[in-house]
Amino acid sequence: MFGKRSPKPAPTPDFMQDITPVSLKTAAARRFLAFCQQDFPTYQKADGFDPNVYKDAVKLVISRLEATRHME
Repeated sequence: MFGKRSPKPAPTPDFMQDITPVSLKTAAARRFLAFCQQDFPTYQKADGFDPNVYKDAVKLVISRLEATRHME
């Protein structure tokens, strides 16, 4: 109780910092980014949740979605 510090919440990764919806060329990538921005707060306090892994996964999926634009 006293003298015991409460755990700090995990820092919220700012998806807008690295990836902006304007810079995305496909509608699927923009929708996925919007979903992740809404989804992140739901899981950020879950046991074993790593915000950096989530952010890396978002970047990977977005890069794949953006790559499909050039496959035609």
